[in-house]
Amino acid sequence: MQLFNQYVSQEQQHYNTINQLLQGQQPNTAANQGVQQQAQPMQNQKLAGMINQEDAALCTDMLMTEKFVSGSYDTGIFETANPQVRQALQHIQREEQHHGEGILNYMQQNGMNKPQ
Repeated sequence: MQLFNQYVSQEQQHYNTINQLLQGQQPNTAANQGVQQQAQPMQNQKLAGMINQEDAALCTDMLMTEKFVSGSYDTGIFETANPQVRQALQHIQREEQHHGEGILNYMQQNGMNKPQ
């Protein structure tokens, strides 16, 4: 799905940042600030009314994953005493929240999720 392709490089950077932290290295979050962007909702390329149920299931699963991951980063942010680690985790958490927003927007635009 094209929407998820937009997130691949950011998720790889998150992985690299966490690995750097685990190795005791200081990640350069300032260099990543340019990567931080809110994903623009993607238009469904299928005919109107022909929503792929697999896409809906994948989006639902990924939205739940983004919620879980964001909450996990939140815990890490509160539990770290190191300001640089906290800043790196906050940066990643913001991007994860943007991913969740992008997925939700895609779902709403394509009739997969009705706002309540």
